Amino acid sequence: MLHVAPPLPANPVVTICDQLNDQLPNLLEHLQSRPTSPRSPLVHAWGNSNPVVLRCGVPKPHDYSDSSSQTALVNGVAWFQQIEPTQVIWTAVRRTANIELTVPRHYQAQGAFLVDIGAAITASIR
Repeated sequence: MLHVAPPLPANPVVTICDQLNDQLPNLLEHLQSRPTSPRSPLVHAWGNSNPVVLRCGVPKPHDYSDSSSQTALVNGVAWFQQIEPTQVIWTAVRRTANIELTVPRHYQAQGAFLVDIGAAITASIR
């Protein structure tokens, strides 16, 4: 089982993130949904090796700006990109709960992940 530390948001955010879980796809591109430990409505993952991990209820990145060149609008969702040596962290900044999607750098065309997750976000989180 994949261990992922869930964020520790205030209580209303947990309920909002649980609504997102109901909208998340079982397949993210070609990656199958998988269980995480500890089980939490704030965490979801896809793929067995090199998984893509979603955490809901994360803080806004400290260097976030909606006008930054690191911010891209994808189907109505503003995603802030942070490139690290082995992964890219995409954070969807929303009014009620922020969502972080961590994607290993070797995945090509990461925008497809943002499109797939974006539909679930717009359906459940303002």
